Amino acid sequence: MGSRDYLKLGDWNIICDRCGAKFKASECRFDWQNLLVCDNCWEPRHPQDFVKGIPDNQSVPFTRPDITQTMGETTVETTALKNATTIDLVSITGLSKYDPIGIALDNGITHWTYIDGTPSAASTPLGDYLTGNATAGNTVYLPSINNDTYVTATSVLASEL
Repeated sequence: MGSRDYLKLGDWNIICDRCGAKFKASECRFDWQNLLVCDNCWEPRHPQDFVKGIPDNQSVPFTRPDITQTMGETTVETTALKNATTIDLVSITGLSKYDPIGIALDNGITHWTYIDGTPSAASTPLGDYLTGNATAGNTVYLPSINNDTYVTATSVLASEL
């Protein structure tokens, strides 16, 4: 028999769900986890359990549709070596001076430059030298040959450069 084994009318013995000690029911109460505990084991629920998040609207204030990149393609006619300042193209249809041009190099990089003079199939002058070799048959990206305009991501036309 322990110190809690005495008669008290209307009260009964219980075991604390936390510490396992014997108490009279009148000396215990339920905690926030619905455990019947003694006064020493009782603790209030932490205030952080009641914190509610604030909605964070991460949408942008306005959007614009993607701009369709329109460009034509041709290929390299004759292999151009690194440091070349001219290139031979299969087709120069629709090309003019200062048009942008992207040349696929053998190392997988697309070298972007511009046509620095009157283009010709035999020798199209480039705005700067090639940074790698361009083998015959490599792709060359050109302004759109359908409408003679090249639209960039900022909507600047080649004629406005």
